[in-house]
Amino acid sequence: MRMLIVYYSTFGHMYELAKEIAAGAKEVGADVKIKRVPELVPTSIVESRPRLKAGVELQKDVPVAEVAELADYDAIVFGSPTRYGNMAAQMKNFIDQTGPLWAKGKLVNKVGGVFSGSSSMHGGQETTLITMMIPLMHHGMIIVPAGYVSPEVDTTQSGGTPYGPTAVAGAESMRPVDQVERKIARDFGRRIAEITKLLTRP
Repeated sequence: MRMLIVYYSTFGHMYELAKEIAAGAKEVGADVKIKRVPELVPTSIVESRPRLKAGVELQKDVPVAEVAELADYDAIVFGSPTRYGNMAAQMKNFIDQTGPLWAKGKLVNKVGGVFSGSSSMHGGQETTLITMMIPLMHHGMIIVPAGYVSPEVDTTQSGGTPYGPTAVAGAESMRPVDQVERKIARDFGRRIAEITKLLTRP
C-alpha cells in the first residue's frame, strides 16, 4: 500500500509530525512518501526574515508534491498549520488545484487524514482539521480520524485531538514538538496504514 503525506510547514513543526506519521505507517508495512506543497511567500520576504529562512532551509531536501500524483496513492494525509482557524493558503492553493482529479473521481475511496498545529493551545487547531476534511469529503475519500486510539489524546496538555494529530508551537513558534505529540502522530500513522491495508487487500 502506498501512502503520501503532503504538508505545509513554516518553521518545521508540521514536518516533524509528518515524519512521525510516516514512522507509524511504516510499522504496518506502508510505502510512505513525504512531500511538501509549494511555498507562496515571496523569496524576498523569506530572505529578509531569519526564522522563515531557517524553516525553508530545514525542508530544502523535501520534494514538492504534484497535484496529479495524488491519484497514485492508496492513502493521503494532509498537514497544515492553522491560519485563523483555517488551513494555510499554501495548502488551500494546492487542494484548490485538484478539480481535474475530482471531475474524474480519481480520489474516490482513497483513505484520507489530516493534521495541524498552532502557536497557542486554543489557536484554531480543531476548526482547521475539520475544514481540511471538507475537500476530502467532496472527493469521496474515506476519512480516518485519530479518535482516542492513543490514550494520550485524552490526557494531553499540549497538542493532539480526536480529529487528527496537532502540535502547539508556543510563543514565537519556538516550542519543539513534544513526545506526547509525537506519539499521537505515530499512532495515527499506524492507524491510517492499518485501515488502508484492510481496504486495499485483495
